[in-house]
Amino acid sequence: MSFSTALSRVTGFVRTWATAYALGVTALAASYGVANNIPNMIFELVAGGVITSLFIPIFLERLQRDGADDAWRYASSLFNLTVLVLGTVSILGIVFAEQVVRTQTFRISVEEAQLATAFFRFFSIQIVAYGAGAVISGLLNAQRRFLWPALGPVFNNLVVIVTLLGVYVPLYPRDPDLAFVLLAIGTSLGVFVMFGVQIPSLIRSGVRYVPTIDLSHPAMRVMGRMAVPTVIYVVTNIVAVSFRNAFAFEVSPAGPATLMYAWMFYQLPYGIFAVALATAIFTELSESAGRDDWERFTARFRGGLRATALIIIPMASLLIALATPLITLYRAGRFTADDIPVVAEVLVWWAAGLFFFASFMFVLKTFYSLKDTATPAVVNLGLTVIQIALYATLTTGIAGWAGLGLKGIPIADGIFFFLSVIVLGAILSRRIGGFDAGGIVWLVVRVAVASLVGAAAALGISTFVPNPESLPLVAVATVIAAGLAGLVVTYATAWAFRVSEVPAALSVVRRTLARRS
Repeated sequence: MSFSTALSRVTGFVRTWATAYALGVTALAASYGVANNIPNMIFELVAGGVITSLFIPIFLERLQRDGADDAWRYASSLFNLTVLVLGTVSILGIVFAEQVVRTQTFRISVEEAQLATAFFRFFSIQIVAYGAGAVISGLLNAQRRFLWPALGPVFNNLVVIVTLLGVYVPLYPRDPDLAFVLLAIGTSLGVFVMFGVQIPSLIRSGVRYVPTIDLSHPAMRVMGRMAVPTVIYVVTNIVAVSFRNAFAFEVSPAGPATLMYAWMFYQLPYGIFAVALATAIFTELSESAGRDDWERFTARFRGGLRATALIIIPMASLLIALATPLITLYRAGRFTADDIPVVAEVLVWWAAGLFFFASFMFVLKTFYSLKDTATPAVVNLGLTVIQIALYATLTTGIAGWAGLGLKGIPIADGIFFFLSVIVLGAILSRRIGGFDAGGIVWLVVRVAVASLVGAAAALGISTFVPNPESLPLVAVATVIAAGLAGLVVTYATAWAFRVSEVPAALSVVRRTLARRS
């Protein structure tokens, strides 16, 4: 599964690179990204918010306690209800595409949003595929069949890559309208392929499909009650993303495209290292909480947060130091040299808040290990109001101040995640009796200073490369050489600062890379 996950991330980068090559940092790319993101947000609501958090544990509980027939009746009811509801939503999305897209583009005119509306008329059908596919993936994961759910995104990425480079790029000069239609169709096809390749594995698992919707089933009622806080949390995030896109569009017609390209690198260190760490510790936290072993729970939480700091802060500092050569990797086709500094600036400011994001996600999982979904939902709801206000103030300004433009969005995100960690951390501290917050802050300070030294070394090495933005291959060499040197200097400095977790952090990084090799 580790290899499959790594392959998914690699093809995901190639897909983003292909998008940059074919569409560039343009209004077309922004419209494409925003319209395609709407079904993705529905997927996050259904899969990330409900299926992952609730469906799998309830299905397994029914399977063990009430037998296979009862569990599959519950799964079938959820699948059928999901297809029915989201199928209706897909049809309504096609009919009311303009109104749906306005939720992401309300800061610009209807005419300026026409491209996004045209894309979404094709992309709306993805909503039902995402909903049905989320249940399919959930059923496979519940039966410990992880390979095809992990490989599914690879096939999605490959379909879109072929569509962009093999269909859109050669066809666009001859027939732009047909190229547009085939790009929209190919992108939606990728979603159906992503889940279609999982169906044979589901059939082999012994699926017992029942063509009914039993709303009175006890598991359906339990899931309905438990889903409310999770749905509130995810819907709140969807609203925040909508405002982010809207203000990005107001700053520039290509604003969301700029964010999309920077986001890929911003999420990379978290996706590779922090997720693996948090996933491993989550099981131990859940086990400790279940046994009421709060001393062990506190120790695991404290150790996980310290390890997160020791892994993510150095990575974030290198993203800042090497932002330009990293973004240069996109330079090809319609992604020009002039686009590099614009995207790199956004990446720099997002990377500055990466530790707060990773810490927030770790604390969030900690609350979930306590089976508490309500507290994060309430805190998220309140702080999202501040986040949206920051989007408005920092991007377009207020009371005669012109604002910061697109970089105001990552700055607003960094402030939001910082406040979220502080508030949730304080609540958690009162609940478990403290976790040495002062010691963690002191560790963060030492690691941050060491990371600044390492970033300076990486930046110094990169300056010896003549015009690193000239060619992607030169940028690759620069990133590898400077990045490795920066990490060595960072961890050596942290060791000199008596940061005792350095060997443990290096072990996590080494094991993670080994699993993905």
